[in-house]
Amino acid sequence: MHTSTAAAGTAERPGHRNEVVLEGRVTAEPSVRELPSGDRLVTWRVTVARPGGEGAAGAGRQADSITCVSFRTDIQNATRGWRIGDLVQVVGALRRRYRRSRGFAGGVVEVEAAAVRVLGVPGGHRPPPPPPAPGGEGAAPPGRP
Repeated sequence: MHTSTAAAGTAERPGHRNEVVLEGRVTAEPSVRELPSGDRLVTWRVTVARPGGEGAAGAGRQADSITCVSFRTDIQNATRGWRIGDLVQVVGALRRRYRRSRGFAGGVVEVEAAAVRVLGVPGGHRPPPPPPAPGGEGAAPPGRP
């Protein structure tokens, strides 16, 4: 499997790897907000079904809901048309971020996306967005169609 430095973040350090590949349904549509620093952050949530028989620690859970984020403009553009129920792929890395908002102060673990794409839409109500021009970033992970 091809490991991209952007996705893994530590490919140059042997024995260290932080790469996540999610395929699941969008359960919170992407929303962009401007942080106090001036950076723009897109946030969405993907729910991934657990394989049968898993989850001794989370008995009764059939899926995991995972928050995904990106500061990249190309990812913000690629996720703009996503709707609840769309089947998507997100490739990135786990990040722990500290934030303070509305009475909450603490750390959250999220997937910071390096590449995203739509795999399917419910009922075929709209076609997936076209792939980016050759050499474009964000639509498909390196080494994958």
